[in-house]
Amino acid sequence: MHVGDIIEVEVEGIDERGDGVASYEDRTVLVPGLFPGERGRVQIEALSRHGPRAHAWLRSVVRASPDRRALPCPRQERHPRNGGRSKPACAGCPLMDIEIAAQREAKRARVVREHGLELSALIGGDEFGYRWSSKRMVSGRPGRLVLGSRVSGRRQRDWVADMRGCLVDHPRITAAIDQLEDRANALEIEPWREGAGDLRYLWAKTNGEAVVLTLITSSADSKAARELGPWLVEAGVAAGVVHSVQAEASNVIRGVDTRVIAGEVELALRLAEVELRIGPLGFLQPNPVVAAQAYRDLVGPPPAEASAELGRTLACDLYAGAGVTTALLRERYVEVVPCESYPESAAALGVEPQTAEAFCRDWLASTRPTPELIVANPPRAGLGEAVCAGLLELAAERVHIMSCNPATLRADLDRLAPGYQRIGLRGYDTLPQTPHVELVAWLRRR
Repeated sequence: MHVGDIIEVEVEGIDERGDGVASYEDRTVLVPGLFPGERGRVQIEALSRHGPRAHAWLRSVVRASPDRRALPCPRQERHPRNGGRSKPACAGCPLMDIEIAAQREAKRARVVREHGLELSALIGGDEFGYRWSSKRMVSGRPGRLVLGSRVSGRRQRDWVADMRGCLVDHPRITAAIDQLEDRANALEIEPWREGAGDLRYLWAKTNGEAVVLTLITSSADSKAARELGPWLVEAGVAAGVVHSVQAEASNVIRGVDTRVIAGEVELALRLAEVELRIGPLGFLQPNPVVAAQAYRDLVGPPPAEASAELGRTLACDLYAGAGVTTALLRERYVEVVPCESYPESAAALGVEPQTAEAFCRDWLASTRPTPELIVANPPRAGLGEAVCAGLLELAAERVHIMSCNPATLRADLDRLAPGYQRIGLRGYDTLPQTPHVELVAWLRRR
């Protein structure tokens, strides 16, 4: 096989990016825009140096899936190398070409094929308008801004895909960002580029009613902050606007020196019946409706034991975050001890910031009783060896884990296998149109 070869392949599944996975001779061939059960003519674009893998682009579909559909969003137009377009197509929804039921089946099959994790169910919700938190990169030129997402593998400003009218964002976010773009163009706000310019990123959040916008600029002296920010509140586009500065030459979005420009910048919302107040740079689940079901399942018994009662005395909540799972556990347990390393979140929970590893170590060194349940919702990197070792020593009767990464969950389950058996595993489609899936695993001590 050589770069430039044109071959015909049949896709068996999808990978973690949503690319179609096919086999050809002794290689795995990855093809964006080709889906399970489909056959296509593809052209080899690159050969991996790190294994028998090739990357290809789709020239034509030879046999289409019955689940293939016309793209609902024109920003997602599929064509090799953007079809010579002057602007790149958005790559944020790689599974949008197929119906939602087929997307979910492809996700379920990937979790089984790649990680050996069989799901009892994959729970979903609305496939459009579900995102309550969304970000934009700013590109273009004064009067002709492009507000969108960076195209994979491209770092130049000119490779930002326009996301105007985004279908997966909550309609209030889409409307607010589109109005912001129009006003910024009228004011000829300058986009940031290679260390110069003004507006770099936007961050929008909603509670379903109000919208809060954060303008992230390259310096404190910002026309966007002075002129665009106040107008957004005065015109009713947003309930509140915040200004944050990101002056570093990096792709980090979160800025520093955050200040309120105008309006109310905390959002009040209910997540899994828990009252929350989320600040402009605080974490908000992109899909709170489906996430709420995952949180409820995380603190309760597995579906197979739906009528079972867990212990009522003592539970621990690792990676407690905004405190949703802590609040849900307190409805069931006399005592709940949260653990959170992020200082602001820990302060809101009334505890000192602490890593999960240190929490397990300190608990083992104390005379505290063994918890009946330990709930953990780690970041994408998973629990890791040290925390899993601590959980094995703590020997709680139950351990429930929520994970956004099947690969690290599989590794953590293997580490915990000497002391725990898995009694349930369920998936949650929190980001429709993408290959992302959340998982909840229920473990019981052997």
